[in-house]
Amino acid sequence: MSDETEISALLRAAAGASGLAPRDHWEDQAARALRAIAEQRGATVSALLRDPEGRPSLVSELLDHLTIGETYFFRHASHFDVLLEALSARLADPLATACVLSAGCATGEEPYSVAIAIHARLGAQALARVRIVAADISAASIRKARAAVYGAWAFRDAPAWLEPRYFARGAGPGRRLVDVIRRAVTFEVGHVVHHAAGLPSGSVDAVLFRNVAIYLAPQAIADAYAEFHRALGPHGLLFVAPADPRPDGARFVEAGHETTSVYRPRAAAAEPHAEPAPPSRRARLAARLRRDARLLKKGPPPASSKRPAARAAAPAPRAAAPAPRAAAPALDARAAAARAAALADRGDLAAAVAATAALIEQPATAPAGYLLRAQVSMAGDRAGAAVEDLRRALFLRPEHLLARYWYVLALRGDGQLAQAIQQARVLEELLTKSAAEARLEDGETTARELLDALRLLRGGFT
Repeated sequence: MSDETEISALLRAAAGASGLAPRDHWEDQAARALRAIAEQRGATVSALLRDPEGRPSLVSELLDHLTIGETYFFRHASHFDVLLEALSARLADPLATACVLSAGCATGEEPYSVAIAIHARLGAQALARVRIVAADISAASIRKARAAVYGAWAFRDAPAWLEPRYFARGAGPGRRLVDVIRRAVTFEVGHVVHHAAGLPSGSVDAVLFRNVAIYLAPQAIADAYAEFHRALGPHGLLFVAPADPRPDGARFVEAGHETTSVYRPRAAAAEPHAEPAPPSRRARLAARLRRDARLLKKGPPPASSKRPAARAAAPAPRAAAPAPRAAAPALDARAAAARAAALADRGDLAAAVAATAALIEQPATAPAGYLLRAQVSMAGDRAGAAVEDLRRALFLRPEHLLARYWYVLALRGDGQLAQAIQQARVLEELLTKSAAEARLEDGETTARELLDALRLLRGGFT
């Protein structure tokens, strides 16, 4: 067989071993990686590809090049506040212990952030009672995590107190983590699903599965969420990133933290008289809808000068200054967003669409209102209706990047593949011009994360 055929077979093996979804650039990336590996071993690429005994180690090394180790300390900082609140309650019992799993930990900044947060806020004794385990498919990433030496880029969004308190200068340019934190985390190499499957049922208090699912194949995502549901205790927490696919609504329910993406496991026998859980696809979309509804929590900007002027011209004295009602639109927007999300999460999509009316009627919130209604339509497999609402949203605010991403999804769902591809190209161009860590309209997703999601989506176009 040719080298190209062997590389394709090797990539299939890598995808199977890791759960990663193949991406457009994999073949080029694999070719470069194989040349580097061959040079390091003093061999040729063809010799590597035709050595069956060396195939397992070659797959492992190739995964080091294919995985994306983008992370930094205290990424999505609000998650750590929620985690510490839960751990503080758990450890109030002097005999209690806790377990935190960092699934897909890359080079270790995430689990070390957990350890640092516990030590800084709850103390060394609390940290000694928390078992922090972390796993990643990349052996090279785990080696770096265990070494615990980091450059300036790892601290780019970290609090000012982090470096001077918990890191020391090493022999090289990096900063080395202090031993008390380094020893608090146990690292393992392995598939996130396989690692979670080895944990006893109900033994985990929190799972951090952030910025990982976005790179996985659908079956691997489903398997991971199933294992996390089994491993988490009844009061456990699952943390995902804003751009990640949401967990199945049949297994998880939102924990109710407005500024984060946090879930609790749904008990198998809970709420015996509740409505049946919606299909997983609908539940994921509804959960994502709820996250985007947070755009409306602050309410619309102050009314423009035109509206008070129009009221002042009215002959009735009371029409001149209805001041107590000025705040009502903000209250309606919040209520409508929450109601639409709750209804969609239960599968009552017709009522969810109706609940967005208060948002769309207000000029200040119209783009977000149309986006919200489009997401409800997508949850109900009404992609055509979503397309129309997203066109309206983008007419009002062409630079709304999250609306344009959903527009791509809606166009594809409606069978307008050529238009979806065209809009995906437009969005990719806009995102590549944005700063990688720039926060988008929801205040959480970064331009880099949405770009990764878009490229993964484009890889599925046929």
